[in-house]
Order: sequence, then C-alpha cells, then structure tokens
Amino acid sequence: MLPTRDPADVVRAVATGVSQLVAGDLTPDDRERQLDALAGLYRERTDVRHPLAPLGDRPLRTRAELREHFARAGDQLPGVRRFEPTGMVVHRTADPEVVVFEFAYAGTAEGGEFTVPCVFVMRVRDGLIVESRDYGDHVGLARAFGRPGSLAQALSNDGGPAPGPPTGSQPGRDLALRMHEAFNALDLRAVDGIFTADFYSHPLRSRGTDAVKQRWLAMRTAAPHLRTEVLDVIAEGDRATVRSSLNDNTGELIEIIRIADGRIAELWGARTGTGTGTDADADADADARQA
Repeated sequence: MLPTRDPADVVRAVATGVSQLVAGDLTPDDRERQLDALAGLYRERTDVRHPLAPLGDRPLRTRAELREHFARAGDQLPGVRRFEPTGMVVHRTADPEVVVFEFAYAGTAEGGEFTVPCVFVMRVRDGLIVESRDYGDHVGLARAFGRPGSLAQALSNDGGPAPGPPTGSQPGRDLALRMHEAFNALDLRAVDGIFTADFYSHPLRSRGTDAVKQRWLAMRTAAPHLRTEVLDVIAEGDRATVRSSLNDNTGELIEIIRIADGRIAELWGARTGTGTGTDADADADADARQA
C-alpha cells in the first residue's frame, strides 16, 4: 500500500500541474495525461470554488468538472511563453486536513512579464483534495494576456444582478454538504446556521440544535477519527437525499432532509452495510452527525 501523500505535496502538485498544462508544450497525448493527473489530485466528489471570479463563482463538484475546468484554462491562455508557480509556501492550520497555500504564477505572455498572486485554502483527506477555495488575481491574469478589454466586455454583457441566494435544488445540496463538512470538522458553531432552532431528528426523536451538538460531540469523543464522505446528493424542492460512507468501513448512510427557511428542519436516516441489523441502531448510526 502506497503511503498517503502529505497535504503540502498535494497542493503544490496542483500549481505545478497547471503550469505544465499552460506552458509545457505538451503533445496531445501528454496533455490528456496531464489533465487526468490534475483531476486525480481531487476526490471524485469535491467542492472547489473561485470566490473572486469576475463572472461569478461556479462550484466544481466532481473530477469530471475539474478536468473540464483545467482543460478550458489551458485553452484560454494563448501566447504564453513562460508560466510557472513561484514563492510556494504552505501554511498548516490547527485542523490537520486544512492548509493555506500561498504562491504566485509568474511568466511571460503577450502583455509582457507578469506575476499573479494566489491563495488557496484546501482540505486534503487521505491524500486527495475534498474542498478548496481558490483566490486569485483574475484581472491581473487578463491584463497579462492582453485581454482586459475582453473581460470588460464580458462583464458589460453579463449585465444581470449579482448572484443571489441559492434557488431550486441548490439549497438542499449545499446544506447537505455543509452538514457533513461541519460534522467532519466538529464545527459546533456552524450547527445553528445549518439547522433550524426546532430541527427534528426522526431516528433519535430529538428536537433542537443543542441535541445536534451533544450528539456530534458524543460521537467524536467516542471515535475521534470518525469521518463521512458524501457520495451522492439528489435535491429537489425542499427535500434532499444524501448517500455517504463512513471511514470505519461499516457501511453507507442514507439520509433525507427537509429544508425550511434556508436550513435543515427535519431529517430521516438509515444505514446499509455491517452493523447490528436493527432499525433502531441503523437509524441512530445514520443520524450520528445530525442529532
């Protein structure tokens, strides 16, 4: 079994891989392999955002979406003669999964020499990126490649209002992901923003956010390394169904949540795989993160 890659090595590999893709003079076959390698640095289900993107942030949720993103980045930067990461510094945090990656892309393009500062905040679990917030100087990059006018035109044509709160199926999906992220990080402060004050857990027959916090704390005290990984989320209207796995290899969790006023108001849960086989125990395990 190969050793798990250190988070610092993983995040550096992203910047290095992007630079090779943009300025590596790759053959078509090498380019495809590079795209596969970059996407392979992330979990199959992930959450990557670009909060400073001028045309709005479009979350990237899967490896396939990330591969398309990297492919477009390479295609959209013509005329580059040098493109490389410099000043790479990885800052570790109190959470061993979370690192802050500070660096800059430096090079030469149609607009002359350039330096584009970047800061990525990444969560790396078992050697793969599960979440990232990528902050970069998009305007500086457009200027370096002689395209500030194109960016200004795109912004002018966009013309619509700034993105508002999530609509349609997105609230359920986002809340489901936030619920699992908060459990994995044991972020008890996030509970009140995820669940309604009168949240009800059907498996545990408990009500309120204090019950959620107590349950999470008890679970993580008994099993400090317990984590979940979201595998699928299906959301429609005020309902979302979540399938996730436990890192103790005891099975999968199926959860249904109901949304009200932008938060989780109600939850039903069940568990598949190994266990006692009783409905009560299965439901209690499935609801470990919620109440």
